Amino acid sequence: MPSIQTPPGRILHLEMENFKSYKGHQLVGPFKDFTAIIGPNGAGKSNLMDAISFVLGVRTGQLRGSQLKDLIYAFDDREKEQRGRRAFVRLVYLLDDGTELRFTRTITSSGGSEYRIDNRVVNWEEYNGKLRSIGILVKAQYEELEEKKASAEEKAALIYQKKKTIGAEKLKKAQKEEAEKHLKLQDELANEDVDAEKDKIKDVMSKLEKFEHEALKRKVEQAKYLKEIAQREKKIAERSSSLGNT
Repeated sequence: MPSIQTPPGRILHLEMENFKSYKGHQLVGPFKDFTAIIGPNGAGKSNLMDAISFVLGVRTGQLRGSQLKDLIYAFDDREKEQRGRRAFVRLVYLLDDGTELRFTRTITSSGGSEYRIDNRVVNWEEYNGKLRSIGILVKAQYEELEEKKASAEEKAALIYQKKKTIGAEKLKKAQKEEAEKHLKLQDELANEDVDAEKDKIKDVMSKLEKFEHEALKRKVEQAKYLKEIAQREKKIAERSSSLGNT
């Protein structure tokens, strides 16, 4: 791979119209010296990178399409809407001296490519030559971009798998803790039931003991009363006998 020169400038912003997932006219930017593109799946991150590659002249086959018309925004009624529809991507490039260059690649209604530099129609050789003159080597840059993209996707997949594994381990741990908590609660409830039954037995025994004590006390009192009755009956019998003898 040839050494890649550092371009004397940077992308200022990107204009798109009906390119892939970008419906209608869209303006993205301004870009800084370092710009991160983030977003959820399906937000259009890859299509934005494809738009940059497209306007730099990368072939359709390398942009996940078999023909140029595949890169036009897909409407619901494809046959009706796609007939005669165009799409373009315009890259505004800011040179270090403040000069702006506009590179535009259009998908024509006939399904071909049209190249413009600052709104002037040019052929591919002149277009590519201008890119090379400012240090943009399309093939080398694209290959480097693809390598970085593949590396980023691989890292993202590894991070996702790691998070998924960690998540599964956390879930397993949480389920185990919940099961242990449930078993502990059952043991506590069982112990509480046993303790409650023991307390009830103690209460019944205490009442029984009190009842037996009261019964014994009443039995003693009963014996006392019976003795007193017997003594009085004896006195009555003695007096009756004495009166009979007289």
